[in-house]
Amino acid sequence: MAVILDGKETSEKVMEELAAQVEELKGKGVTPTLALVLTGTDKYSSRYVRMKVKRAENLGMEARFHHLEETTTEEVVKIVEGLCEDPEIHGVLVQLPVAEGLDEGAIVEAVTPEKDVDGISPSTLGKILLGEESFLPAGVDAIFELFRRYDLDPEGKHWVVAGSTNWLGKPLIASLANMNVTVSACGKDDLRMSELVREADVVCTELSKKHAVTADMVKDGVIVIDNGNNYEGKKVFGDVDFDAVSEKASAITPVPGGVGPLLVTMLMSNTVKAASLSSV
Repeated sequence: MAVILDGKETSEKVMEELAAQVEELKGKGVTPTLALVLTGTDKYSSRYVRMKVKRAENLGMEARFHHLEETTTEEVVKIVEGLCEDPEIHGVLVQLPVAEGLDEGAIVEAVTPEKDVDGISPSTLGKILLGEESFLPAGVDAIFELFRRYDLDPEGKHWVVAGSTNWLGKPLIASLANMNVTVSACGKDDLRMSELVREADVVCTELSKKHAVTADMVKDGVIVIDNGNNYEGKKVFGDVDFDAVSEKASAITPVPGGVGPLLVTMLMSNTVKAASLSSV
C-alpha cells in the first residue's frame, strides 16, 4: 500500500514553522508584507483572495488588498509597478484570471521576479528554465515540499508530466530540466500518454479528467502526484483512480487533501523568503 502524501498535515507543519520565522523577522523590524490585486467581480476569485489575506494575517504578516472591480489594463499595470517599487512590500500577487477585457499577459509581466511570490511572470519562468534563483509557482513548490517532507528523492527518476498549464506543468518541466532526471511531457489527448505513464517513476497529472490514469497504466513503485479537480456534484475526484493505483504506487497524493492544501501555504512561504532576503 502506498504512502499517502498528506498535504493538509504538511501544510500545518509548514505554517507552524512560518509563524516562528515571521516572529523572528518582526523582531528585526521587518514585517513580511504581501500585496494582493484582484480585478473584476468574480465571487470565487474574491473568496480565494480573502482566504489568502486571512492566512497571511494569521501568520502575523501584513496583507494589502487592492480590489479593482472596474479598471483598465493600464491602471492595473501602474498599480502593480507601484507595489513592486514599494520597499515595504515583499511579495506581489495578481489573482488570475484577471477580469474580462484586461490584458493578462501585460499585467503579470509587470510583476518583478524579486516580488513574484506566485511565480507567474514570464521573467520568472525564464529564470526557472535557466536554473537561476527565483520563486516557484505554488503548485510546483508544493510538489517539491511533499518530496522533502516524506524523504522522497526527486533525482535520478523518469518524470512524466501529463498536462502542461502555465501555473504547474510548464514551470515544473522547466524546474526538472535543471535536475538529474529524465522528463517526458504529454497532454490528455496524446496517443502516447499510456505508454509514457507506464514508463514513469514519477507521474504528475493535471488532466482535468476523472480517473484518466488507471492501475494498468502505471508500474509498481511509481510516485503519483495528482493535481486533478474533477467535480461531480459536490464530490471531487482526481485524474488518477486513487483506490486502484495506490495498490501499486509507493507514494501518492489524495484528492482532495494532497497538493491543494499546500498552495496558499507555499505562497506565504515565498513571501516570508522574500522578506528574509530584504532583511539581509
